Amino acid sequence: MQTVLVLDIGGSFIKFGLMTNEKLGTVDKKKTPQTLDSFKICLKAIIDGFSETISGVSISMPGIINAETGYAIHGGSLKFINHMNILEFYQSIFNCPVAVENDARSAILGELHQGQLKKTSNAAMIVLGTGVGGSLIINGKIVRGAHQAAGELSFVQTNETMLATNLFGVKNGVYSILKPFAAACGKKLNDVSGELFFKAVVSGNLAAQAILQEYCDSLAIQIWNLQTILDLEKIVLGGGISSQLILLDYVKQSIERNRNQLNLGPFSETILPNVVLSTLGNNANLVGAYFNFIQRHA
Repeated sequence: MQTVLVLDIGGSFIKFGLMTNEKLGTVDKKKTPQTLDSFKICLKAIIDGFSETISGVSISMPGIINAETGYAIHGGSLKFINHMNILEFYQSIFNCPVAVENDARSAILGELHQGQLKKTSNAAMIVLGTGVGGSLIINGKIVRGAHQAAGELSFVQTNETMLATNLFGVKNGVYSILKPFAAACGKKLNDVSGELFFKAVVSGNLAAQAILQEYCDSLAIQIWNLQTILDLEKIVLGGGISSQLILLDYVKQSIERNRNQLNLGPFSETILPNVVLSTLGNNANLVGAYFNFIQRHA
């Protein structure tokens, strides 16, 4: 019986739990420390909190990570990780077999094994959060790129002007929804949330609906581009926002509207992207981390 401690390390929280024989148990979380030393102490406390016999530890985390060598160019929102072998660092803490993978790639691994991408060979995952993460599967294999940076969708430019405000991660990060919603409600940013926003959308709040429409129109263009470049079977939307079913309705309407606006003549029978929501939600990274471990320590 394989029992693996799986961790999803984010900028705000570390989520963790045990996964045994492909089943995830109770998930807990701790606030993410902001220094390397306190990070090490926190990780040690997490594993010490389990009395079960653990086969190993598998970690999902942000940043440009070489899953084979463990070298991290950076840790994304983990600003204290920069140009270090993160696999060796984790092994020194846990003293057992360890695997590590980029968070978006962990998410697509989870969907591939237990979610929307079973029996799928060509797909992309767009992870909507503070920024926009991404991962690709082509011909059944994860695409990593020459520098382990394939899928860094936050840095995609959305028009011809090279400005930070035009980056995909800015235009479709969660704050592109929350900031205008807070302004429309006359509230401070800290007083609104994604949950509150979508409740307003569903209840018929016109300002919230207009904000979501603009967000999905922007997102639909990048989905269209991915489909055109890669000819995918599915594009999965992940991240916390993917639990909102109304998001998919808006995205599909935006894609259809974009197609109808084009006058392509004989080329009008273009293949529309098949967009779906993650079935694993916030646990996709944890599930993917488990299967990454199984692949590397079978």
